[in-house]
Amino acid sequence: MNRRRTAAILIVCALVLAIGAYILFSDSAQDVPTHRQVVAPPEKPASAPSWVNKGQKAQPDYSSATTKAHNATPVPKERTAVSKTKVLEVREDNMVTFTFVESLADFMLHRFLPQNMQGRPATLASTKSLNMYYGQDLDGFDVNSDDIRMARKTVLDYAFTPKMIRILYDLYTPVLMAHIVDTAATDEREYKNGDTVERRTLTNAETATMLRLNALQIEQTATAFRAIANDSSITELAGKYLGAAKAVERANLQLQNAMADETNTSKPSLRLKQAIIQREQIKKSVISRLKKACSECPDSDLFYLAQWSYRRVLGEPNKKLETFGIAADVLDDLAKRFQDKANELE
Repeated sequence: MNRRRTAAILIVCALVLAIGAYILFSDSAQDVPTHRQVVAPPEKPASAPSWVNKGQKAQPDYSSATTKAHNATPVPKERTAVSKTKVLEVREDNMVTFTFVESLADFMLHRFLPQNMQGRPATLASTKSLNMYYGQDLDGFDVNSDDIRMARKTVLDYAFTPKMIRILYDLYTPVLMAHIVDTAATDEREYKNGDTVERRTLTNAETATMLRLNALQIEQTATAFRAIANDSSITELAGKYLGAAKAVERANLQLQNAMADETNTSKPSLRLKQAIIQREQIKKSVISRLKKACSECPDSDLFYLAQWSYRRVLGEPNKKLETFGIAADVLDDLAKRFQDKANELE
């Protein structure tokens, strides 16, 4: 009985599977509408590549595995964006550091007057004020000495030579030009405007004016330096002036002693008068020689430069006079750079 029941169940399952297969695989397309389109053959039969018929001409390659491919398609180089900002890389000198450039820019910016008491732009920067500025603090110079006089001598012996002047000028001038313009536009400073003081940055027009005013000072210094280099008598007369000045001091002391002793003061007075006349004659001669080269230069600036030059040539007059000529060349170039930059800013 059980066998008959099992056989009946198997027969029923077989019938169900047969009916499902018929429905699944039967052609149902006859009951669904179709869209037929005539496909035209290509005008030109497609042909196989030539190497199919002729065969590839393969040649054995005995190159090393590390050899670069000689017929490979080159990989396109990745194009990187080019920055328009020019970055200046500065190689710093051991003694005259980059801080010197920063302090020099500050020196000129702090002494610029957008408007003086007369309402005109002016600068208080000069060769004398610059020398006094670094005479009090050697800002930017890496020199170890507790004696400021000895430290200044060390710096000048190192830097004030024909070779080092050109090296330092080529090294720092581009960054000086960029730094002074950038700080003028971004760093706020106190500027006198008549009787008032205001803290602000400079406009492009004011920076251009500041550069032109300093360019004039630089040109005049260059002219005086070139005259000193070409005429050794200027430094010789500057040395004689120092001797005449000491003679005036001695004569004045003798006169003071005579007055204190209540003795005859006629001779000490005459001696002092003659010493003063001689001293002033030498000073006038020094200025007149430099005036021939720079008629518009102030007398006080010319005389100061003459005295400064005498101290620089002591011991090595010929070599140091050559240095003044090189200094004049680089100062002329610097003045031109200032003028050109001022023209760009306007």
